[in-house]
Amino acid sequence: MSDTSSNADGDEKGSQPPLSHAISIIAVDNKQSTDKALNNDQKTNISGQHSHGNERGDNEGPERPDGFFGSRHVFALMGFLGLAAVYMMRINLSVAIVDMVKTPNTTTFFGRSGSGGSSGNSSEQCENDESGDSESNGEFEWDGETQGLILGAFFWGYMVTQIPGGILAEKYGGKYVLGIGILLTDFFSMLTPLAARHGGSGAVIAMRVLTGLAEGVTFPSANSMISKWVPTFERTTIGAFVLAGTQFGTVIIMPLSGFLCNLEFDNGWPLAFYVPGVIGILWFIGWVFLVYDSPSVHPRISEKEKRYILASTGVLKPIPFSETPWSTIMTSIHLWAILVAHLGHSWGLSMLLTELPTYMKTVLHFDLKANGLLSALPYLAMWLFSIAFSVTADAMRKNKILNTTNTRKLFTTIGLLIPGLGLIGASYTGCDRVATLTLLTLSCGFNGAIYSGFLANHIDIASNYAGTMMGVTNCVASICGFLAPYVVNLIVTESGSIDQWQTVFFLSAGIYALTNLFYVVFGTGVEQPWNKLKDTHPQEQKRNESIGSLTSSEKSGKSD
Repeated sequence: MSDTSSNADGDEKGSQPPLSHAISIIAVDNKQSTDKALNNDQKTNISGQHSHGNERGDNEGPERPDGFFGSRHVFALMGFLGLAAVYMMRINLSVAIVDMVKTPNTTTFFGRSGSGGSSGNSSEQCENDESGDSESNGEFEWDGETQGLILGAFFWGYMVTQIPGGILAEKYGGKYVLGIGILLTDFFSMLTPLAARHGGSGAVIAMRVLTGLAEGVTFPSANSMISKWVPTFERTTIGAFVLAGTQFGTVIIMPLSGFLCNLEFDNGWPLAFYVPGVIGILWFIGWVFLVYDSPSVHPRISEKEKRYILASTGVLKPIPFSETPWSTIMTSIHLWAILVAHLGHSWGLSMLLTELPTYMKTVLHFDLKANGLLSALPYLAMWLFSIAFSVTADAMRKNKILNTTNTRKLFTTIGLLIPGLGLIGASYTGCDRVATLTLLTLSCGFNGAIYSGFLANHIDIASNYAGTMMGVTNCVASICGFLAPYVVNLIVTESGSIDQWQTVFFLSAGIYALTNLFYVVFGTGVEQPWNKLKDTHPQEQKRNESIGSLTSSEKSGKSD
């Protein structure tokens, strides 16, 4: 793999950091609206871009707008709620399937069947002191293999639309790419009960593939919009807040699905699909009326806030597909660093999100439906920790404590290594449910640091292609969505002993450590040369000339 950028190890020492985000795409409805945006922003001061493109936080440039809540915060709140809604429709099946399936005298959970009895080595089993019925009066007779196919089918579709989602958001704007993606996810989620009752497991698998196809555009398009809406030194805080909506959605849907499944109306479990679907539709209505593709096309944004944002992000034309430097992007070692870290995180998240409930149910005999709030505790910790880490990361950059490269590496390390250590610790807690849940909750919590680490790094190195790059890394990382459960099934037998799960936890910790090491060695926070666009507009040419002079001055400052 080749790369034209400077070495990550010495990229920012003693220098004025590079203009990581001085330019960004504003994908508007047509060429006329783009030209109008450029003409309206002729007065945006280039010197203001110098300050807000810096990685270490010089306090010069456009003054911060008055007031606590602006148009960029409306975008952030609606983006947060949108990702929360779409994750509710992603996770709901994982809880509802317990009530959908008939499981007499066995424990069937997340595609794995276990008898709940003791294996040959009784020391490896925990005593089941949970009260309650062992039989689920579900409507469907699906074995463990069928359930595994149903739960994994989502990722087959999810992978396909990742890269197209980023490209569409960069070319046409992220508002409707994200909005329609979530609306279609609502539609397919609400059709799932009908598909199950009239089409069986095959129809449910098809519906989950379609749900994945619709949801696949959400992360790339959200990342593209963040690059347009969020000033540099608010990028980690606001960006992490938006993306952490996924964890908030998980926190809400786990106890909510358990509650809905216990209702008598229509056997309860279909409500776990209908209620999140209605929430998503209501969100879409608000999104259409409140959010716009960029500050330049927003009719109600204040001029002061608009100048404040554009001084950091800039205004440029949408990127034609033919002008995207695909070979350079795909051979960039810094993109590969993000991709490898994303793979490690995705594997670990599959453990914490999908396999953790299996472990708690089949080994610790922890009744997740009866303890919905406790089962959501790890994801609540991840959401809260991610917000705290993001505020800390932006403060470190702005106050020159750490540059962007070292900030991303520090929080990626926190988000990958500490959860790995937590999994190792949990493998030695045996049947102590309190200790196990505490360690796994802390592991999920510290995993929230990744929102201030590599997940914010796409915009750092190439804000113009942030959506496309998120599509690339999230597409590859999605493989772990069905690879991790497959590997776990090879290691863990139906009865699920503690020793077998210890092997799983150690494997996951090793993957965390190796992927983090790769990112620490090859990751960077420096804007890459291939992020510069070919410009035709005079204002755009001036901006690139200014960026070039800044890059030269920062290189000369590296020897300081």
